[in-house]
Amino acid sequence: MRYITLLICSLSFFVVAHNSWGADYTGIWKSNCADYFGVQIKHVDNSLYSISFCGLDGCFEPGQWAPNSKNDGDPQYKVISPEKIGIRRKDDKNEYFTYIKCTSNPTWTVQPPPVDLNEKTIDCSFDNTSKDDGVLIAWITTVRKTTLFKRGSKSTTTTVGSFRPIAMLTGSSLKETLGATIHKGQSFWPLLSPSAKPIKLQSVSSFLDHMGEDHCVYSGTLEKSDLSRWTLLSSKPLPDIFRAPTKEEQEGFYRLNTSCVQQGDYPAGQAPPCVRPTLLVVSEINKNGKLEYWATEPYIWDTGLTVWEINTGKLIQLLQICVGCSD
Repeated sequence: MRYITLLICSLSFFVVAHNSWGADYTGIWKSNCADYFGVQIKHVDNSLYSISFCGLDGCFEPGQWAPNSKNDGDPQYKVISPEKIGIRRKDDKNEYFTYIKCTSNPTWTVQPPPVDLNEKTIDCSFDNTSKDDGVLIAWITTVRKTTLFKRGSKSTTTTVGSFRPIAMLTGSSLKETLGATIHKGQSFWPLLSPSAKPIKLQSVSSFLDHMGEDHCVYSGTLEKSDLSRWTLLSSKPLPDIFRAPTKEEQEGFYRLNTSCVQQGDYPAGQAPPCVRPTLLVVSEINKNGKLEYWATEPYIWDTGLTVWEINTGKLIQLLQICVGCSD
């Protein structure tokens, strides 16, 4: 139910209260009544509501998605009118999202996503004819299963491999890449061990992801499966360009990058410790005397990669990638 997870990130947990004129919030609430997902609110007893997220597979059981709610004011909730409420995201304390009451009947009716007859088909097949002009940079992340829902058709579940293409290095130019040119049997070298024996791609796969804007996702599996997560690899050995950061470089990076993100979903009042970036490697691609710092970038639901450069005592972002943030 990946689409539910992503929508939870946008809607987040909230609790509902009666306002001064005693409005009853029982019913189905949506951003737009034509949406195929929304929130079901219904009475549990005289003083509590149950609040459940609903989508293509129905609704969560009461108390499963969010705890039952008391009736008095909560800062996550703003009464605009008896038919309109504001819900504040837990990761943004200053912004409310508006939802309207579509029906006072809390019975959820599953509605399939609308079919867009003018929808363009995106081809996610592999490009075996062209050759990369540069060096493909990839990394190892977690193997995951993701639920794909297609507007107007039945949802399917696919497995996404741990090998993910992330960037293309051409000379001193670094840019994001989807990775359509990867192929079975292709060799890769760990960035920090360019003289090691190459590791071959055992399999490759792709799919069209409909989360957010339609886009292709390419992944694969390596013959050697014991590489640690966030290991960076290249399609050609790159000696004298990448190396492990020194202790002084790590300390300098963490002084400048103080970001800290609480990742994942968790019960109210039980927040996990926040996650800091991890500095993976440093490089000298530009040959300008300024190092590039390759570090993980934690997000609420995923982890991406950001490449930084230190200039006049500040971190300057050169490239930001989150290959798994929408699948």
